[in-house]
Amino acid sequence: MHPTSALEYKQAKEAWVSDCTGGSIMEVMLLASSCVISHGLWLALVNAGMLPPSWVNGYMVPLVIYVVPAVLIETIAADASVQVLLGVLFLTLNVVYRTPTMQRLHALQQQAAASSSTSSTSSPTINTPNTKSYYKSYLTVYRAATMILTCIAILAVDFPVFPRRFAKVETFGTSLMDVGVGSFVFSSGIVASRSYTTPHGNSMWTALRSSIPLLVLGGARLVLTRGVDYQLHSSEYGLHWNFFITLGLLAPFVALLPKRNLVPFGYLGFMVLGTYQVLLWRYGLQTWVLQAPRVDLISANKEGIASFLGYLGIFLLGVDNGMLLFTDPSAPAPAASPALSSSDKTKAHTPSAAPVNKTSVVVKLSVRCVLYWLSLAACYLIMEKDHVVSRRLANFPYAMWVVAFNLTLLTALMCVEQQISESPQAPALLTSINANGLATFLVANVMTGVVNLSMQTLYASTISSMLVLAGYMVAVTLFPWILAKYNIRIKL
Repeated sequence: MHPTSALEYKQAKEAWVSDCTGGSIMEVMLLASSCVISHGLWLALVNAGMLPPSWVNGYMVPLVIYVVPAVLIETIAADASVQVLLGVLFLTLNVVYRTPTMQRLHALQQQAAASSSTSSTSSPTINTPNTKSYYKSYLTVYRAATMILTCIAILAVDFPVFPRRFAKVETFGTSLMDVGVGSFVFSSGIVASRSYTTPHGNSMWTALRSSIPLLVLGGARLVLTRGVDYQLHSSEYGLHWNFFITLGLLAPFVALLPKRNLVPFGYLGFMVLGTYQVLLWRYGLQTWVLQAPRVDLISANKEGIASFLGYLGIFLLGVDNGMLLFTDPSAPAPAASPALSSSDKTKAHTPSAAPVNKTSVVVKLSVRCVLYWLSLAACYLIMEKDHVVSRRLANFPYAMWVVAFNLTLLTALMCVEQQISESPQAPALLTSINANGLATFLVANVMTGVVNLSMQTLYASTISSMLVLAGYMVAVTLFPWILAKYNIRIKL
């Protein structure tokens, strides 16, 4: 029998997202591979000349290729995700091997000519020097696709069609939503890395200027959720803390650390994570976070305060890997932008007259992937079984998993582009999402709240759930698409 009162339903919602145990790391990696396989299909179709210019620069085709499979494997097709992805992969390989090399090159020339003649009228563009997405197309796809997976999950988790193993675990374990949080921080670090190559990129003033909007959003979220008596999962960040506060504090704390010319960001990241893990193990911090009562403001937000150190380490490792992507000898020179501002979160491309030698970057990323996966494996060997990875604590194993996961996606996307396309392009839809990533994430959060306040999601039928999710994802993706069409970039 369904609860009748608002209080009973709120308690049911809180119970729905509590005590989840997660799933396997392999399944999470499989789900995330959808963006790699979808990108391969996109590149194959474009290179084969199978898409009219209006489709290449349009909204619907990328929506079907990138968003629809992601929605399916996170919901009703979760138990058949292998079959779904194999189907997309088979279609991709079929297109690739049926398209002769010369035909692909001719199609590329036609697409480039058509794109230049129609882009001003049929597709959204951002009026900046970084419009040509193929310079760092893999980074655009990586950031936009992970945003799509995240936006799907934050609403789908409230419906029965979303498997509980994909939801955030209570304390120890791995899940799709757990890695999504860390991935957001890591990708922010990658793109913010360009700002730290400039003389004023690591200044406190620059950091505060970019952080204030995020902290305001964090405060606004707290006020609004309390005002409407929205359900709260206190063991996630605490009673008052939220993810926007974590994001807002990253840049100022990075500004407090030693300058890059003194200590590399990679070393700083491992120093922060190592020190934090020692505090968790040796000095009772883990026991305090997991067991201490909430008696004051600090203990009320113990999860958010403690896990911030872990996210700071993840961010620093993101900056370190961003340095590899943007300052590789064969890569374009980095562009300056404020730390953690909208511009550094969205300008994922840096044009250059010289071609980018991706091979050296792929090799270096592959080596780092192996090292991070080995570090995670070592954690499983050393630490107590079933008490290893913890998103709630953002501990050292969690950081190793997040970095290994994201570097694997980046490496896979780069390899796919090298194998399929001579001049890879990210679709305009993903470019628009990337251009207003944080604003898109904010809109997704607001719409999630609106949906939850307007219907009892826990008791929605499968058909109702999928219709709501479909409409929601259309709205979430149309928002940045329309902004890009009018050359609007929201700076948060």
